Amino acid sequence: MNYDLYSYFYGLVRQIPDGKVTTYGALARALGDIVASRACGYMLSLSRDNDQIPDYRVVRSDGSVGKYSHEPNPDERARKLNSEGFSLVNGKIQDFEKHLFDEFKTEYPLDAMREEQSRLSEKVSLDDDFSAESVAAIDVSYDDRYGYGVMAIRKDSGYEYRTVVQGVRFPYIPGYLAYREFSFIQALASGFDGLLLIDASGYLHPRRIGLASFAGEVMDMPTIGISKSILIGRSEGNWIYNNGERSGYIVSKKEIVSPGHRISLDSSVKFIKDHYGDRYPEILKDVHNQTVKLRISASKPLS
Repeated sequence: MNYDLYSYFYGLVRQIPDGKVTTYGALARALGDIVASRACGYMLSLSRDNDQIPDYRVVRSDGSVGKYSHEPNPDERARKLNSEGFSLVNGKIQDFEKHLFDEFKTEYPLDAMREEQSRLSEKVSLDDDFSAESVAAIDVSYDDRYGYGVMAIRKDSGYEYRTVVQGVRFPYIPGYLAYREFSFIQALASGFDGLLLIDASGYLHPRRIGLASFAGEVMDMPTIGISKSILIGRSEGNWIYNNGERSGYIVSKKEIVSPGHRISLDSSVKFIKDHYGDRYPEILKDVHNQTVKLRISASKPLS
């Protein structure tokens, strides 16, 4: 479940031959899902090995070249393309279709992940099988290539914290958050026996297996997902329906509750309202602030 999508993606970019260009959309389709187009642009923006990864051969769908934030000279991409025989007018490649490459050798890794999600979703239980005697929350903050995860466990005197810092091998792609963050949850929540709140969707997901459900099923622990936006579905009053099934609840504009695993939607909503009212859960606010502190402290040079 720990996929290194960065390396796979850079391997695709290396396949673009001299005299050809491709698009973010073509790369996303080679990964297995057009929804990854924005993530392709992000991963290219982090590329530093320009001698081995020809990022200048990736252009927009209309043939325009654009630029990356890390480039000291925005004209460098145009120069490299000119050196390979491309003609550019007003920042666009002429005869774009003639130069377009999309014949990638690929195993479509996102296809495999969707299949895995579908298999796991069949095992997710929304039957109540939880105890709220012990409650914890997990969140993760990021810089470009590292994630800073914190777990806050509620205690009578406050919170007990667990932390982990890991390299990130998967970008944010809507619907695939579990493949970015599950390794953090696995490292932090191992051995925890209680109810886990996760800053993400649960059952309210295109394949009914958001991060909270994914982590709950794999680790066999009760989980609730609390997200800040609606990933999918339509609302009727406060309830959210996905494919005709009641799957989530709007507590407030920035607080969407959906069950993860081993808890029903009704019990998820009741727990959140009984303990936190209509306010965003204090434990999630606190754990998020702790991830930011961890990220800032980890980025400081050692004295």
